[in-house]
Amino acid sequence: MIEARGASLTFRDIPGLAHVPAALHSLLALLFLLYCFIGTNAFSTTSLTQRLEGNPLDRIVVLAMATLAIVVLALYWRAVPGMALRSLGVLAIAGIAVLSMLWSDFPGLTLRRAILLACFTLITAALAAGVRDLRSAHTAFCWGITAIVILNLIVIFAMPSLGVDDLGAKGLYSQKNVAGMVGMAAVLATATWTARGHRDGMNVLFGVAMTAIGIAFLILTRSKTSIGLTFGALAILGILAFAARSGPTVALAVVMAGFLGLFAGLAFLIAHDLDMNAITLILFGDASFTGRDELWAFARKSMFERPWLGHGYGAFWDVGPGRDPLLRLEPGSWLGDVELGLINQAHNGYLQLGIELGIPVTILAVFTVLCLIVRGVLLCLLARMPRGTAAGFAYMTAMLVLFLLHNFTEASLFMRGIVLFNIVLPMMFLLARGRDLLPSPAARPSFSMGKLP
Repeated sequence: MIEARGASLTFRDIPGLAHVPAALHSLLALLFLLYCFIGTNAFSTTSLTQRLEGNPLDRIVVLAMATLAIVVLALYWRAVPGMALRSLGVLAIAGIAVLSMLWSDFPGLTLRRAILLACFTLITAALAAGVRDLRSAHTAFCWGITAIVILNLIVIFAMPSLGVDDLGAKGLYSQKNVAGMVGMAAVLATATWTARGHRDGMNVLFGVAMTAIGIAFLILTRSKTSIGLTFGALAILGILAFAARSGPTVALAVVMAGFLGLFAGLAFLIAHDLDMNAITLILFGDASFTGRDELWAFARKSMFERPWLGHGYGAFWDVGPGRDPLLRLEPGSWLGDVELGLINQAHNGYLQLGIELGIPVTILAVFTVLCLIVRGVLLCLLARMPRGTAAGFAYMTAMLVLFLLHNFTEASLFMRGIVLFNIVLPMMFLLARGRDLLPSPAARPSFSMGKLP
């Protein structure tokens, strides 16, 4: 966008350049989709040395996308100030991650890994800034992720030696849980797209087919966490859809019940000092049923060693063969005897972020995501908008809820390079834009609790 005071000159006014902004935005979206879901090193399980040194090709690709993202942000600059203002929590966490090199035990590692987080933040902000029609973006994502799922299924059935292991189908990925995250995102994307209401019956058939393909892939992965969360999310989306159509009283009751449950859960976690073993013992009567009780106890102890600032972003796990944190443990336990480098996360996103950036930043991260969830729920239930737009907001809101739940057993909360975080980060910026993505000013939410059309 080129603009002068008193007159406005856009690319549309310049012959041959009218479609440049949209073309560059589409190129960035395609590169991001390919990088996130296929990557530069498909099928491989990286060694400790490779994780320590990083992948040079990865750096080149990410820096190229970040450069393109700067151009896209400049072209869509009008969307940037409001989006940035409503995304201060996300931007602050990325900034603190970079600054943590000042107190990190391994400043070089922290700087390199934090820059990757900063680049992804920049790239996803550009993706969100360039979206003009949420319905079209939702449709494009559905087709894209379904193509990725089909490619994974081809690998699973045509090359089982690469796409399947003893634990389940992993497709292009290093293990089944990563494949499960992709399947979860695909099923929810296509299910919400199908449910948004299509006048053309062929679109409904396509939607049902895409959802069925996603479910098949998800089940083949045998990722229990992703399967359970997916079907739980579908049930929640059904309740929200019912509430949106049942008038203001039901909508308000659902919102209040959801918020009360959410805050009760947070209060429960805080009351037990994020002690996952104590929590699982209370809820299930067995602290060891997840198989992660020793790891969680070790992670919690490590977090409270530096509760305010943490050990530095990316400066706890994968820091070198002779500096692995598990070397502190005495031999004789499962965790103390495990092969070094095999465990490289706390398997809990809240403990993981607390270890790396401290408890205050972890609270900020959770608060930021919760605020965006609240924003999404209010838009879905109270804003007057076409069903297609509402389906897009519902999908993103559901994904953020699953993101928080998923982090109780896996670590992806503001963790660079994790598939689930790569998926939800652009959604955070899109939900921050919120009302800017509604079709017209007349359709913007009044939050008057009036009955939805």
